[in-house]
Amino acid sequence: MAETAVGLAGSNLTATEVVLEKIGDFLNFYYVPALVLFGTIGNILSVLVFFKTKLRKLSSSYYLAALGLSDTVYLFGLFVTWLDFFQVHIYTREPYCQLFTYMSGVSSFLSVWYVVAFTFERFIVVRYPLKRQSWCTVRRAKTIIACLTMFGSVLCVPYIFYAGTQLSERNNLIICDLRKEYKAQMEIFNYIDTVIVFVVPFTIIVVLNSVTSFTVWRFAGLRRNMTLPKRKPSNLEIRRQMSFQYFSTHPNGRNGILRRPSMRENRMLHSQMKVTKMLLLVSSVFVCLNLPSYVMRVRAFVETQPSYHLILLQYYFYIFFITNFGINFILYCISGQNFRKAVIEMFRRQRQNRVNQEAISGCGTQSELLRAYGNLALRRPSTPMLSTTTTTTTNRTAETLLWKEYADSPPVMNLP
Repeated sequence: MAETAVGLAGSNLTATEVVLEKIGDFLNFYYVPALVLFGTIGNILSVLVFFKTKLRKLSSSYYLAALGLSDTVYLFGLFVTWLDFFQVHIYTREPYCQLFTYMSGVSSFLSVWYVVAFTFERFIVVRYPLKRQSWCTVRRAKTIIACLTMFGSVLCVPYIFYAGTQLSERNNLIICDLRKEYKAQMEIFNYIDTVIVFVVPFTIIVVLNSVTSFTVWRFAGLRRNMTLPKRKPSNLEIRRQMSFQYFSTHPNGRNGILRRPSMRENRMLHSQMKVTKMLLLVSSVFVCLNLPSYVMRVRAFVETQPSYHLILLQYYFYIFFITNFGINFILYCISGQNFRKAVIEMFRRQRQNRVNQEAISGCGTQSELLRAYGNLALRRPSTPMLSTTTTTTTNRTAETLLWKEYADSPPVMNLP
């Protein structure tokens, strides 16, 4: 599991194969630590944004936050594996071999099925908007996340028994790999794992994304037609417009009535479409980066003696595979307008809290202190019963007190 492409096929290599092999090792040596560093920072920032801003009110934020945590766990295990380049053999020791193999298996499973979960949620929001309030709730999202985590943790238990340290016959090094005595059982487990982690979830993602993308495309076409100069709509445009009307029922649950959405409902629907486009990009990139590696994995089951070209190709596809665990923050920033606003809001709030704390403790620059005191003065409740003269006098008194309090504070700077 920890071997590179070097030495996998002996020394009978062509010049092109040697060059491709060295390029792969170069990428593995320099790209992996950069991916781990920036990917971990991005995942942690994503979790903070989804939990500490207004986005925490959305059920999809909990899926994305859970995805960020599982991706971070995988990156940590990847970094431990990469340390073998510097002779820091943690991954090739007992019981760390079993532990990190198990953690990687669980995080890979969870990353796939968290994407399936929010893809299904977006499908419900777009295709059945009236069910969104009852189906796509924060409570339901937490329940699904907990169930997926428990199921994945149990499913990957065999990794603890099947993985172990052993001597590699190719390069005479201790590696963490499959125990030979469990080879037959591991083949069966690989088939089951491939179906659960690859075939089923990828099929669901592709089908739901296709339906959701088509619906978003229709909605975008409808909005473009509404912004064009007024003209008589065609029958097809009328049917499309009617398909996006909210369907409400009588209190007694009898015949339904078609009605036009209100301005508030239009804004809400437009906001939901923005979130849907962002999540469509995330799930589509997930499929594109994971699909090649899993296809090569299935092909390896069929071919008992894989060629060196197949091994080298799998080596490059593995780089695509691990990339998916560290780029979600970039995808959120590129495609999510609400996410970008939430990031800016979070940093502004943190900076404002820091300035206020420095003002209370007597630290900070003169401009920061004056700004903080101004914010405190603005936050004080006003008295509507006072006259204009009394209010002006009170404001001047408050201003004098603020300056007096500032003057009496510890001398942390030289005033001009």
